[in-house]
Amino acid sequence: MPAFLDRTLLAAVLSLGLLGTSRAQGVLDVLDGETLYEGGSLVTLGFEMERGETLRAGRDRIDDPADTSESTLRTTFAWQYGLRHDLQLGIAVPFVRHTRDSDLEDLVGSGLGDVELLAKWRVYRWDAPGKALNVALLGQLSLPTGEDDAETVGLRHEPELQAGSGGLDPALGLGITHEPGRWRFNAAALHRWRTDSDGDGFALGDEFVAELAVGNRFWLEPYPGPFMRADLVFRWYHEARSETQPIALPLDSPLRDSGGDRATLGVNWAFRPRPALDLQLGLEVPIWQDVHGTQVGEDWALDLSLGFRF
Repeated sequence: MPAFLDRTLLAAVLSLGLLGTSRAQGVLDVLDGETLYEGGSLVTLGFEMERGETLRAGRDRIDDPADTSESTLRTTFAWQYGLRHDLQLGIAVPFVRHTRDSDLEDLVGSGLGDVELLAKWRVYRWDAPGKALNVALLGQLSLPTGEDDAETVGLRHEPELQAGSGGLDPALGLGITHEPGRWRFNAAALHRWRTDSDGDGFALGDEFVAELAVGNRFWLEPYPGPFMRADLVFRWYHEARSETQPIALPLDSPLRDSGGDRATLGVNWAFRPRPALDLQLGLEVPIWQDVHGTQVGEDWALDLSLGFRF
């Protein structure tokens, strides 16, 4: 194969982004309306894995000429603290590994991700015997601590394959949690603005995620006894096009396609054997996807979170 053609095909593989807006990075108690009690701490160790194996053009499946697949593994350590009864602050430190496999070239972007500063301010609380309603404003700030200039044979990986975003990225949202008896209803939305802080022309697109969840504590013992809860979760993701400047590709090339919309349905199992310990396991699959141009579509996402409260 001529060198210039091989390089062009490699550029195409570099540009096949996996549509996948960041979730809560496997961190407990982020996208909801509840806050820790004053002086309380929550330490979380979270693991997330996403997998995509099918190229998509618009909403239709097409054959993958390069047998391209992509996976993301994220391990996150987080600490959150109740500064007041209605104000919760935290920090999340992720370690990321993006892998893209194809017949042409295997690409890897890995290392320390972008450290996340977390804040939650509960602006409203109503409670009665066996019932509670909490509403909180959510704030996050992603710091550009992860590498964002990984490359293969002189071609820079597109932003979705980098360990970091290269930008100082703020996010704002709202979380509402209602708990009547054994039931738990949660609604949350978060918008993240992506910036090109280093001015190199590479930046992820803005992101938005919304969640509606309903759960039931099907096993609930009197305090401090254990409980188990099963949740059904619907999420909507939107990701704007990334800003890229790929080598040897015109700015209007369809190979620069990125971003899109996705609706998913998930199940989550939560187990608290004692008040200080949390275990959550979740599986999420898309029920509808619409990407910009041709990309690797997400097939499934799995997350496991372990929490310790003190």
